[in-house]
Amino acid sequence: MEELVIFAIPIFTVLMALEFGYGWLKGRNTYSYSDTLSNLIQGLISRLSQFINQFFHIGIYTLVYHWVWRDYTNPFWGSGLGIAVGIIVFDFCDYCFHRTEHESAIFWASHVIHHQSKHYNFSVALRQVSTEPLLGFVFYLPLAVLGMPPAQLALTVLIILFYQFWIHTEHIGKLGWFDYIFDSPSNHRVHHAINPQYLDKNYGGFLMIWDHMFDTYEPEVEPCIYGTKKPFNSIDPIWTILTEYVNIFNAVKNSQGLVNKLRCIFKPPGWASADTSGLMEGQPLKEKLNTLGDPLLGKWVIAISLIQFFSVVSFTILFLINEDTAVYGDGIQIIATVVMLCWGLGAFLSRKISYIQLTLIDVLCGLILYFKLVSNFV
Repeated sequence: MEELVIFAIPIFTVLMALEFGYGWLKGRNTYSYSDTLSNLIQGLISRLSQFINQFFHIGIYTLVYHWVWRDYTNPFWGSGLGIAVGIIVFDFCDYCFHRTEHESAIFWASHVIHHQSKHYNFSVALRQVSTEPLLGFVFYLPLAVLGMPPAQLALTVLIILFYQFWIHTEHIGKLGWFDYIFDSPSNHRVHHAINPQYLDKNYGGFLMIWDHMFDTYEPEVEPCIYGTKKPFNSIDPIWTILTEYVNIFNAVKNSQGLVNKLRCIFKPPGWASADTSGLMEGQPLKEKLNTLGDPLLGKWVIAISLIQFFSVVSFTILFLINEDTAVYGDGIQIIATVVMLCWGLGAFLSRKISYIQLTLIDVLCGLILYFKLVSNFV
């Protein structure tokens, strides 16, 4: 599986470059520099985080599978029909999970990362979340009870994730009958939009039949406005991950009574009791009608940030190649160090730290990565 992920990196890179070039030639550029870097950094952190949360990602599923089926492997799941049925059942479980992520604050706290970009392009597909498996694993346990082997689940997840890459674009219009049956760029644009009629629609990851069945389907009619109702403009990767959890914590802390505290956690995002009003409420839609431009960045700032980013990518790929043989404690230190490099990049682009401070971070992190990563695996 790791080979597939590593192999996909250059393919995704080429496709993003082609999309950018096409948009630039057509005068419809959908990329911005800092937003794209933020998307890609979240993707890298999400992939690195699987080393830590793999117990939730696949471990609990494996335990349940072996508890129910012992050493028996049902040959049905290895057949062509079994693979097709597995994808359909998985897609239904994924629909339930995805809908819950939008309808419960604690689940939204992880999923919101994927919706924070005000742009819509292939890089948004890579803006994945790091904390999702901590609660989301529950939704896929029915597949373990039905007998889908863990390896097939992992492969199915990759198939759906790879499929969803191409639907994150504004350059492919409506596709007729295809839009009605499958998730498509048009359907998924609606899902990412915050236009009032588009909110909480089109949850399907591969098939749209669940949205038709449960009345959550909405066709694309008017141009989409992207982002989140509560404005989020930071490119700090750590704050990006933690921000909604902090909002929930503050709402719980300021609410009165156990029932209200639990509602702050499990009610829909933005729910607020009278004593927490304003803490979790979204902002008016008009706040999102802003331009898609970047802050003015000097050429040297862009050059430094690119060097930093590609260094992070190189360290990440080296770790992924050797992930299976890494000592757990060393792996934690390597991941924390790479995340620190990502934070430095975001802070530098946000002008929170100077070039000298960024250099100090790089030197310290570079020494750690040399002794923990490079010297061990190169």
